Amino acid sequence: MSFSSNRYKQRKRLYSASWSSAIKLMSVPLSKDLKARLKIKSIPVRANDTVKIVSGGFKGRSGKVARTDVKRRLVYVEGITGKAQKGKTKLVGIHVSNLLLTRLDLSDKYRKLILQRKGVSPDLLEKEPEIGEVEAPAAGETQTESVKSEATSSGEAAEQTEAVGGQPTEEKKEPEGGS
Repeated sequence: MSFSSNRYKQRKRLYSASWSSAIKLMSVPLSKDLKARLKIKSIPVRANDTVKIVSGGFKGRSGKVARTDVKRRLVYVEGITGKAQKGKTKLVGIHVSNLLLTRLDLSDKYRKLILQRKGVSPDLLEKEPEIGEVEAPAAGETQTESVKSEATSSGEAAEQTEAVGGQPTEEKKEPEGGS
């Protein structure tokens, strides 16, 4: 199979690709931890995977994949929302080229078969990540809560604020000096 250097033909080939080819185009690179553990570079993203956005307007944020759009090559991540025209909030699609996989959902037996076909041993799939590995915060946990828990676990004496409903409360300080 030969590829054309003509950009119009390349674009036509991209948008008229078969479904199986389109799913391969949904491949996302794995994080350093996963890459070292599984010895593979990328895998197609699926719902319930955890991803980190590495470029674009939402850079640095991470979350669980709510759904994927294979035709448009977009991934919808929980917590990444925008305003719709009628004022409602809706999920914003992130292109697969802007993502990094941080945690795989291995509840699907076909996903496990794909990984085994790529050479990953079944023992690695059953084993949970080691304690030393850094993982992204859970979908319900905010970045500040994970930092607080790390600070308290390391034994550092730092001022802690109570979190009510996931939002930290701010302590009011009176101004020093006169009136």
